[in-house]
Amino acid sequence: MVQRSEMANLIDTALWDRTNQALPVRYHDAEIRLAEPVEMEDGIVLVRLPLPFALNHINVYLLDESDGWTLVDCGLDSRTSREAWDSVLRTTRVAGRPIRRIVVTHHHPDHIGLGGWLSKRFDAPMFMTAGELAVAGRYADPKRDVVVERSEFWREHGLPGDVAAWLMERMPRYSRHVHALPEGVQLIDPGKPMSLGGREWCAVIGRGHSPEHLSLFDADDELLLGGDQVLPEITPNIGVWPGGDQNPLRSYLYSLKAFATLGEDPLLLPSHKQPLWGLHSRVDEIRQHHEERLRQVVDSCSEPMTCYQLLNALFGRPLRNEEIGFGLGEGVAHLNFLEGEGIVSSSLDEHGARRFAVRGV
Repeated sequence: MVQRSEMANLIDTALWDRTNQALPVRYHDAEIRLAEPVEMEDGIVLVRLPLPFALNHINVYLLDESDGWTLVDCGLDSRTSREAWDSVLRTTRVAGRPIRRIVVTHHHPDHIGLGGWLSKRFDAPMFMTAGELAVAGRYADPKRDVVVERSEFWREHGLPGDVAAWLMERMPRYSRHVHALPEGVQLIDPGKPMSLGGREWCAVIGRGHSPEHLSLFDADDELLLGGDQVLPEITPNIGVWPGGDQNPLRSYLYSLKAFATLGEDPLLLPSHKQPLWGLHSRVDEIRQHHEERLRQVVDSCSEPMTCYQLLNALFGRPLRNEEIGFGLGEGVAHLNFLEGEGIVSSSLDEHGARRFAVRGV
């Protein structure tokens, strides 16, 4: 039995070997504005595109090739994002040189959404990992509604019927924000380096946020195109979804180990927020964030409770609107992690709702 007093570290040393020796986080001083390309390093141009969410932007990257550009990530398929691309493609820095290939870090709509549109516009092939392509294909299937498919999951984890009905109507649908993918998407072999923009990049595969998330590391110049796997200021959503990884937080924390040892002090070029140095410290901050969230759950779970009942404790505030749908997936991820570590146990009550309780308390 696990006692609360014994829970000094909820994330064990197999996932986090605490050293406290990393260089601190320092943010790049580049001024980044929507649809205004910024050269971050020789031949690497950051383009910021709009998003219609609380997180209101995504950073995508153009890598300078002899005959055009390689694009890493694409933006959401929306009118404002297409208009932003039209503006970017007219700028002095970008104009007149076509996109020759498109590399997608993962299947989420803000990263892959305009891939098909840009691929068709420039006759540019798209590249992604097999795990991400498989999910993108399932989500884009017109015969499926992945929001409807979550209804049983929501019910199991205590979501009230009226909230579930509201979410069913308003949760964003994948196909609404993702242009049809091009034929013959090419698979990336993570074991082979990629020559892009005059640099050699090694694939660093992340799990948990998505099944086979691609980050790219240039060891010679210590540059990391990080996608969503390591973000400044915020943390990527780590959620349980029907048919996906049922312990994504463990998968995520395990895959962070690879990022914690990349280079001496690489420049992180992330998909959101400001580029930074101090990657290893940022990885530790993210681990600490999840340690604290796990602690909040354990301290709040004084009696058998559903994930929905624990959301305020997990996030420190009431969630609103679509946040509830994403938050529930993240809450279950934390509870499943704790159950996998033997810290909590769960069972279905007489109404079919899953309740979690700290073991031995």
